[in-house]
Amino acid sequence: MNILFLEAVQVHGGARKSTVELAERLKKQNHNVHIVDFWGNCTEFVDDVTQRNINLKILLNRNNPIIINSSKNPLVILKNIVDFYVQRKEMQKNLEKYITTNKIELIIVNNSKTLSILKKSESYKIIYFARGWFNLNSIPKLKRYIFKSKAEYFIGVSESTRQAIFSGGFSKPENIYVVHNAIDIDKIESYKVNNPVTKNNKLTILHCGGYLKEKGQLLTIELAKKLKAAEVDFEIIIVGAIYDHLDSQEFYKKINELIDQNNLGNNIKLVTDSNDPYKYFNETDIVIHPSYTEGLPRVVMEALAFKKPVIANAVGELLTLFCIISQVIYQTLML
Repeated sequence: MNILFLEAVQVHGGARKSTVELAERLKKQNHNVHIVDFWGNCTEFVDDVTQRNINLKILLNRNNPIIINSSKNPLVILKNIVDFYVQRKEMQKNLEKYITTNKIELIIVNNSKTLSILKKSESYKIIYFARGWFNLNSIPKLKRYIFKSKAEYFIGVSESTRQAIFSGGFSKPENIYVVHNAIDIDKIESYKVNNPVTKNNKLTILHCGGYLKEKGQLLTIELAKKLKAAEVDFEIIIVGAIYDHLDSQEFYKKINELIDQNNLGNNIKLVTDSNDPYKYFNETDIVIHPSYTEGLPRVVMEALAFKKPVIANAVGELLTLFCIISQVIYQTLML
C-alpha cells in the first residue's frame, strides 16, 4: 500500500518521533511509505527521516515555519495569515502532484493545519491520527468542522482517545482504530549498558514535555517550592521544546520568572535543545508527568523502560496503564 504522512513540523518532539517510527514499522511490513513536510525547517526531523531511508518530500523550503499567532500585533497576525494562504496554494499544487505521481492510497495527518490543505478524493483516504486525549471542549469550532468534514477515518494512540473521538461525535466507532505509541526497547537497553550512571545523594527529578501550559510545568514549580521548604536536597530537570507560537514562548518566560521569584535557580534546570533525552532518563531518580491532557505518552513508556518510577496525572490511557502495572506488581509479590 502507498501511504503518506503529511507533517508541518516545528520541533522533533514525542509525537513526531512516533510518526517516524510508525512510518518505519510500516515500511518494514513492505508498504511504500512517504513523509511530506510543509517547510523542512526542523533539521532534526529531516535527519531522522533521512537516516531511516524513508521517502521525504518538502513542499516549500523555508528556514522558519509560518505561525499565525507568532505575535500579539494584529498586523503581524494578518501578514502571517496572508503569507500562509498564499503559500498554501503552491503547497497544495505540489502535494497533489506528489500524490498522483506516487499513487498514494492513504494520507495520515495529526493536526488541523495539515488536514486543512487536503481535498477529499476517490483515489485516497484521509486518516486523522489523534495523539492526545481529543477533549471536545478544548477543540475550537473551526477545527471541529475541519475534522468532521475532511477526516474519513481516525486513529487514536489509546482506547480512551478512541472513546473521546466517538463521544465527541467526530466519527462512528467502526471508523476509529487504535495504534499504540511504541518505543525501541533494544535501543534503550543498549543506551543503559553504554552509559553507566554514578549517582550522588541528591534527589534528581525529571519532567519531560514541551513548554505548554497543559504539560504541567506550573505544578512542577509548586513541587519544587514544597521540596525546598522541606529542606530536601534535590534537582528538577525540565526538558522540553519551546514552540514557535507565542503561547509557548510566553509560557517559557513565565516559568523562568517563577523560578527567579521563588529562588529556585539552584534547584531547577531548564533544557530546551536536548538531542539526547535518554541521558536525563538514565540519570534521574523519578520521572514526573503532571500533564492534564494525554493519550498514551512516550515519556511514561520511556521512563518505565529505564526502570524509573513515574508519578503522573491519571488522564487518558495513563490510568489504564498504571492499573496494569499495579496488577503485575501485586501478582509478582504474591508469588
